Amino acid sequence: MRNSLGLLLKKIVKCAGKCRIKVVFIGGIAVSYFSIPRATYDIDGIVSWEDKKIKEFIKALKKEGFKKEEIKNLKDLLFITFYHPRYRIYVDFFLAANEFQKTILKRAKKVKIDKTDLFIASCEDLILLKLLVQREKDLEDVRELIRENKESMDFLYLNKWAKLLGVEIFLKDEIRSLNLKIRRKGEK
Repeated sequence: MRNSLGLLLKKIVKCAGKCRIKVVFIGGIAVSYFSIPRATYDIDGIVSWEDKKIKEFIKALKKEGFKKEEIKNLKDLLFITFYHPRYRIYVDFFLAANEFQKTILKRAKKVKIDKTDLFIASCEDLILLKLLVQREKDLEDVRELIRENKESMDFLYLNKWAKLLGVEIFLKDEIRSLNLKIRRKGEK
């Protein structure tokens, strides 16, 4: 991982701890944990939607040199963009507002990256997020995540949420493109 990304991860985790807010990292950082590491030039996370804590978190990030850009909406995902001018890195924090987004926070996995303890989204939740966005890079990540984690993946959970989120057909297409025979837990 680029050294500047590691430094910013530490700053974000420090601010989150200070404000007692849970940040779950998604995107390239999380994908690299579950599969072959790939280049990433930004940081993406999802945070709980608690107005008072979010305001404290924003204030703490500003003290660490982050500049708040704007609040945006991407396919029903509300997020705040920050920029760190010293490292020239953008950070997007998605605000967990619906049941699926809150589930991502609950199912997050605690890991150590660059000597920093942090939370990342589960492999299944990363796949679902990437199927929602549908960029070519995201679909490549979906295929790689499935290929690398098929033995340990909870396909019942994945299929349930894919159906609820309206991305079931896309999930099936990606699995089919890999020519994989997927067994559900308990099947022989």
